[in-house]
Amino acid sequence: MRRPIETEQLGDSTNPAIFMVPGWGMPKETMRPLAERLSSRFYVVLANLPGVSLDESWISRTRIGPNYDIDALSEQLIAVAPKHCWWIGWSLGGMVSAYVAARRSSCVKGLITLSASPSFLQREGWPHGMEVSLFDDFATLTANQPEQGLKRFVMLQTKGAANERTLVKQLQPLLPTSTLNKAALVGGLRLLRTLDVRREWSLLDRPNLHILGQCDGLVSYQTLTTQADVNPHQEVIVMPDVAHQSFMENESVCLRHIEQFIDANSL
Repeated sequence: MRRPIETEQLGDSTNPAIFMVPGWGMPKETMRPLAERLSSRFYVVLANLPGVSLDESWISRTRIGPNYDIDALSEQLIAVAPKHCWWIGWSLGGMVSAYVAARRSSCVKGLITLSASPSFLQREGWPHGMEVSLFDDFATLTANQPEQGLKRFVMLQTKGAANERTLVKQLQPLLPTSTLNKAALVGGLRLLRTLDVRREWSLLDRPNLHILGQCDGLVSYQTLTTQADVNPHQEVIVMPDVAHQSFMENESVCLRHIEQFIDANSL
């Protein structure tokens, strides 16, 4: 039986380690260019969320269904991550990484999130997220027409980017359409709808950096800039002219922010 989390390793395993977790519905290959550049200095383990893969043999051989219970998912990720490493999570992957960093801090040296916030949806006392009705409409589309849901998501996450058309062309070939796992998409959306890590975010006792795009239509940069004092270990960077994929839209600047933060907190 194969592991429910698919990973790949880049770089020298004797170097400081980084564990990277992508967002909803998107395979690890989305983050691979950034991982490849980081691997010149770090040992990088790049993971998929459960049930998301571009590898048909992985999907066909995996007998464990995708489990998106937050505690079960956290343990699955911890099991394949290097010990006491830096966690970098994008979007949903960032929220899950924050949960792990707060509740299992002994496993995490530091946290970096990309286009993530403590709550993706609007809630009581949290006006910055997506309207629940809009999210539910998207979830219904994905449940009924998963391929259309993925394509719609590409358009949503690239909207506002300076190079929107180029990004769409980059992302479309990475959609796991031939290996589509509806249960993974539905389970991931269910988690995204319920996950609220505001308390965990405030309790983070590891260095944590959060990189947000000023033009992101899915995760507002105001989710953290309006709460600068939520955590004394927190640093927030807003990248101008960037939407939901800072690591693709302006890879070099994003890379510089990550390396500088790790270097500054590794003394």
